[in-house]
Amino acid sequence: MNEPKAFAHDSTQELSEDGNTVLGGHGGLWIRFLTWAGWYPSDMDYLEKRLVLKLDVLILTFGCLSFFTKYLDQQAITNAYVSGMKEDIGLVGNELNYITAAFWAAYCASMIPACYYLTRSRVNIILPTLEAGWGLFTFGCAWAQNPGTIYAMRVLIGICESCSFTGVIYVIGSWYKPEEIGRRVSLFFIASPLGTMFAGYLQAAAYTNLNHRHGLAGWRYLSIRNLHRSGFSSSAPSSQFPYASSFLDVPHRSKPRFLTHKEHDLAHSRLIGLTAPSQLKVSRDIFRRVLGRWHWYVFVVQWILIDQNFLASSTPFSLYLKAKPDIYSVTRVNTLPTIATAVSIVAALIAGTVADKKGNFWIPSIITTIPVLLGLVLLVVWDVGEAGRLAGFILTGAEGAMSPLTMSWATVTMANDAEERAIVTASMNAIGQAMSAWTQLLQYPAVEAPNFRRGFISNLATTVVQLAVVTVMLLLTRWDARKKKRSNLSAM
Repeated sequence: MNEPKAFAHDSTQELSEDGNTVLGGHGGLWIRFLTWAGWYPSDMDYLEKRLVLKLDVLILTFGCLSFFTKYLDQQAITNAYVSGMKEDIGLVGNELNYITAAFWAAYCASMIPACYYLTRSRVNIILPTLEAGWGLFTFGCAWAQNPGTIYAMRVLIGICESCSFTGVIYVIGSWYKPEEIGRRVSLFFIASPLGTMFAGYLQAAAYTNLNHRHGLAGWRYLSIRNLHRSGFSSSAPSSQFPYASSFLDVPHRSKPRFLTHKEHDLAHSRLIGLTAPSQLKVSRDIFRRVLGRWHWYVFVVQWILIDQNFLASSTPFSLYLKAKPDIYSVTRVNTLPTIATAVSIVAALIAGTVADKKGNFWIPSIITTIPVLLGLVLLVVWDVGEAGRLAGFILTGAEGAMSPLTMSWATVTMANDAEERAIVTASMNAIGQAMSAWTQLLQYPAVEAPNFRRGFISNLATTVVQLAVVTVMLLLTRWDARKKKRSNLSAM
């Protein structure tokens, strides 16, 4: 391959056949930079690099903006609660926990059927439509005058949000090679802690600068801002992306408008033997396939543990700070937890890159679990001073790397069965979130702030189990690889 000659391509080659540009006239510069940075292998053909860059722009832009706004909204409830919502609409006792549980109940109940439906429908229409509905109901929260309205809006938001996460994961697994998935999923996942982080900054700014402006309390402005960041903007990564083309459908269906015929053919050919397309008809044996393999059981258990172990660095951290008004102002209550989210971002990016480079997921999984264990030990001991407790909460943020690692591991492991991949990844998220929605009521009830001893002890135990499950996943994936190798040899 003559790489310098490839880079000399005219900028018009960055245009798809209908004349719409995705990469603009600087696609070649981006490809050279990303190759130098190690994002693309240096020996990859230029046409394939251009294809993957387009996929990154089309899939990750939409996915990251969508995921960012979802977690901006989820954290906004906690930030609003500690910034005046509790008093304004008359929340009492553990109603913050109940509002969160109502959202997760609707979210989890809708997820598995919604994600299975995605395998045989146009993803590029379904996801943007749900995005728009999500924005409208989020906007409704800004005008709530009583707890009942908040409950209703959160349920509807949960339904609209149900397949936004696993839907994007499904599309990522349908377009990329196994060795390309870890970094993309990690980049997608960091939109979650970024949303959490910016929710703190935005709520602090709203409380400081907009409180009682135009007769509205400061906490209401974050929901209003979410409308702008929802289906009316994030579902269109740039103004040139029409509604139904702002995201990609899976490659075995019709050619996306932003890919040339040559690129679409390449997208098919480069995945032959690596990723199986979904079937056109409902598979009668889908449940036998899913329940007859180890993937569903082990990955779902691991995801339940991850969701449990991620709890300490989120709402409990905010409630701990709010319980000490003599030490922490409202602004600091909203901003200090963003340090834990920054830890999540760094850990996820490093872990995803290492997983792709080394070709395994178990080593970064073990390494990123160690600081979580240390943080939980500090919180269980508790008598370690204010700095020690803050360090404990912050260290548990490293658990954020486990989500993209495990989801990537599951996606690669089930690459040859699209229906199983959709159901298992949806089950992971739905069951894991459903478990954390009610266990947090027992582990981290708001009335026990600042010391959630039961939650810290239980999370320490589940983190140890998480390490054990990583070992089980490693042994079973190696067993699968040996079984596949024997099958290939016998077929020769």
